[in-house]
Amino acid sequence: MTRSDAHFTESGLDGLELVPWGTHACHFYNGRDELLASLVPYIMAGLRARERCIWIAARPLPAREAMQALRTAWHSADDAIQTGALRILDFDRWYTSSLIGADLADLWLAEEERALADGYAGLRISGNLSFMTPDGWPAFRDYERSVTDRFAGRRIVALCSYVLKDCGDQQMQDVLEAHNCALERRDAHWQVLPPAQFHKPRQESERDR
Repeated sequence: MTRSDAHFTESGLDGLELVPWGTHACHFYNGRDELLASLVPYIMAGLRARERCIWIAARPLPAREAMQALRTAWHSADDAIQTGALRILDFDRWYTSSLIGADLADLWLAEEERALADGYAGLRISGNLSFMTPDGWPAFRDYERSVTDRFAGRRIVALCSYVLKDCGDQQMQDVLEAHNCALERRDAHWQVLPPAQFHKPRQESERDR
């Protein structure tokens, strides 16, 4: 893979470099620090690559705090908001029970089309799913599966963040099956693993939640 290959974009995550367009990936995190360490460089890479970025935030990193973290890491964060290159929203401004399903997948595809029409290289999405309840999970699982199918061949990359302590074995299996791949950080470097090769990360203490 080369940086000039039109089928790939920068991940922003150490050790990964490029990811294919159309990727719908997941990762599991222990707390706020791990979430920051993954999402801030991921979003920065998209902005640097002239992609439109939409960051859907939730506890333990709500939109206001996510924006502050991005400002600290990158001096052009406010410019990105002003130009429309970046939107950071709390989950309840994006996900609703009536939208989770085909309508929400359609909304993402419409956002990609708008981004391309506005001259962006593609659409980059981040969603933290800490708000998900057990009652809402079956419908959301089906939505995640449909997103994987419908993002294929599109100029979209998406990274879904799941709280490790909230995922039992069955839900973790559902998450893995609903995505193209899982991203796992070992030591300082990230790697892409197919679902069958993913090993449940060690759960850390509550210190950074």
